Amino acid sequence: MLPTRQQLHKIAELSNQEYKTAKFVVDFLTTCNPTSIQQNIGNTGIIAIWESENFDTTKHKTIAFRAELDALPIPEPNNFDYKSEHQGVSHKCGHDGHMTILLGVAQYLKENFDILIQQKNKRVILLFQPAEETGEGALQMLKDKQLQKLHFKIDYFFALHNIPSYEKNLIVCREKTFAAASTGIIIEFEGLTSHAAEPQNGKNPALALSELTTFLYFLSENIIKEKENKDFVLVTVVDAILGETSRKSLDDIAFGVSPAKARVCATLRSYLDEDLQLLSQKTEQKAQELANKHDLKLKISYSEKFAATTNTPKSVELIKKAAKKLDLKYQNKEKPFSWSEDFGQFTQRFEGAMFGLGSGTNTPELHHSNYDFPDDITQTGIDMFVELIQS
Repeated sequence: MLPTRQQLHKIAELSNQEYKTAKFVVDFLTTCNPTSIQQNIGNTGIIAIWESENFDTTKHKTIAFRAELDALPIPEPNNFDYKSEHQGVSHKCGHDGHMTILLGVAQYLKENFDILIQQKNKRVILLFQPAEETGEGALQMLKDKQLQKLHFKIDYFFALHNIPSYEKNLIVCREKTFAAASTGIIIEFEGLTSHAAEPQNGKNPALALSELTTFLYFLSENIIKEKENKDFVLVTVVDAILGETSRKSLDDIAFGVSPAKARVCATLRSYLDEDLQLLSQKTEQKAQELANKHDLKLKISYSEKFAATTNTPKSVELIKKAAKKLDLKYQNKEKPFSWSEDFGQFTQRFEGAMFGLGSGTNTPELHHSNYDFPDDITQTGIDMFVELIQS
């Protein structure tokens, strides 16, 4: 039988479709004798709890850890025997490794329940969330009535993320923002079609499309100048279409029609949540201005919203102490990571922090089609979480 991580890799599933993955996790957790298991929270989310018989929320501490269930829509070119069985879906962010680490903690809790939980009157929560990649899963769980009925107080909440280009087993962390806030914005213009020979009889949104993409290209640079802002802001145009979006090839283009529709999609990104709001505000204002200027209908929507993942000083200090106790190298990251993480929804509500676990300097980057979580860093992740429980 394949090792745990490789079994999870093989059944990779997209966000909010993690049914096989969730079943695998629940089946494993059941063998680890938790006090309770809650399933189907926020769709496929899972919470496993280990607590002492005399646990009292007012007197004793609760510590929680999170892993992610979902994979990415990336085809896998690898041919190893645990290659993803789902075409075009694979674990290229290492969530299979994150789950394996948390399942390793579950196994440790089973074997050391009396010493670690019962005698010390502790409660440990292992949370497996869906849809991290789309920024939906954490809120889905937090808003779920099943979770709210549990009424538990979390004193400390931790998560880790494997980090390519960093030395294996290096612990990377920082106070305040650890990973950026981001959101996708979709701007749609609609005018009127006309014959291509008589464009004056229609309302073609081509100029609005062109002006908006140019505006977005320079927006982050202009905000930095305007605010004298030393923090990171970035706008990336990821899609721009003029005409019907349903066409599949050049053969589908209607050269006799002046189009009525245009769409621009961009990713807005910043270290601070307030800067993300500013990017959104300025983008919406410009889109409305262009719609008015060219007499177009306007629709604005958002997708994949991520809050900034913010680490509290107290939790970062506990991570430093755990790394030192385990004789692991620790690096304080000068600037936050520019990618986003759904764990930010939890750190907005609970004392907590995320840290990076180096996965090797010669490893492909996250979301690269050849990325594969290195199994030899798994034990370090387990050890860090166990040390945080003990401390």
